[in-house]
Amino acid sequence: MEEIDVAIVGGGPSGLQAAISLARKGHSPIVFEEHPIIGQPIQCGEGISLNALEEFDLVKKSKSFVVREYENCKIYFPSNDVIMGDIHSYTINRDIFDQHLAKEAQRAGAEVKLSSKINGAYKKNESIIIKTTSEKKQEYKCEMLILAEGPQGRLASNLGFSPPSPLISAFEYRVEGEWGDTLEFYFDKEKYPFGYCWIFPKKGETNVGIVTTAKERKTRLDRFLEEKKITGKKIKMVGGQIPMNGPSNKLYDKQIMLVGDAAGMVNPIFYGGIRLAMLSGKIAGEVAATNLERKENEFSYSCKEYESKLKKYEFMKKVNLKCHNSFYGFSNKSLSKIGTIFNNKYINRIEKLEKLEIFWKILKNPSISRKIKDLYYMYRGFKIARDWGF
Repeated sequence: MEEIDVAIVGGGPSGLQAAISLARKGHSPIVFEEHPIIGQPIQCGEGISLNALEEFDLVKKSKSFVVREYENCKIYFPSNDVIMGDIHSYTINRDIFDQHLAKEAQRAGAEVKLSSKINGAYKKNESIIIKTTSEKKQEYKCEMLILAEGPQGRLASNLGFSPPSPLISAFEYRVEGEWGDTLEFYFDKEKYPFGYCWIFPKKGETNVGIVTTAKERKTRLDRFLEEKKITGKKIKMVGGQIPMNGPSNKLYDKQIMLVGDAAGMVNPIFYGGIRLAMLSGKIAGEVAATNLERKENEFSYSCKEYESKLKKYEFMKKVNLKCHNSFYGFSNKSLSKIGTIFNNKYINRIEKLEKLEIFWKILKNPSISRKIKDLYYMYRGFKIARDWGF
């Protein structure tokens, strides 16, 4: 049985960022990735914000994975009114992005094992034993474990955690041609309950997808393509599940931390999670490194600091879930009225006179003015979603 300091299960952005943080502090973690190629299969709309790239010092290194740049996005309502979002963002090649992070982790001193699925994990004394189904069917004894295994949380469940619940399903086509000039989001409670459709143009192709609790997602997305007259050849289909309600309640144990989708690190409004995943991985790596240093001085392990550091960030606030419940609780009639009130305005750039104008319009709509608290949650949540989007 091989002994290692830290095992990281999952080679997505959260697990790789955890490896980068640990390796840069002089440790040699091992990342176990079940697939033979990092970043594949792609299960992502492939959008990322400038904020995310800046936070992880990736702007200058982004030429290899960035495809197109956008200064804003458009949010459409059932009435066809549109609210503008001032998020500076990009479409990327997600597999190349993940592969870049893997190379960074390896350069820093981490090891990345491909085709290495972990099919079991249990605690034994002061250590954790994990079992891999790779060709050699090996067991590893690790001091600390970081789970970046995704939303299903099979290993997390075995170790006493509750996986994120509920999950929402996404389905996407990669379509030939550039169908649009910015990122577009389409909300309609009847067609896409608790979700939306999106159009993310790249170069020579476009990602068009749906996320919703409704069944028949493919059929609903096909109808959306017909409505928008998107007739390009469908190159590829992808799908997956996403945590719906944001960060989980239990994020750590004595020697274990959950990161990324495994920890519900997704914004519950637009369901984007790359930046949150990477930040949770970065903090988990730092906390793991601190614990290893404490152990050398005969201190016991404690990952409480992981949660306390995360709680300093806005995306951990309950207002995000309140925004989720309020916004997705609106009827199409209410959504249309909101769209008309805010039509062609940047929701986070409303000046004083505009605020008075909007407030007057809200007062003139009794059905909307009665939802003033929900509108407040929507305003707060959309602002956080902009800052922590994708």
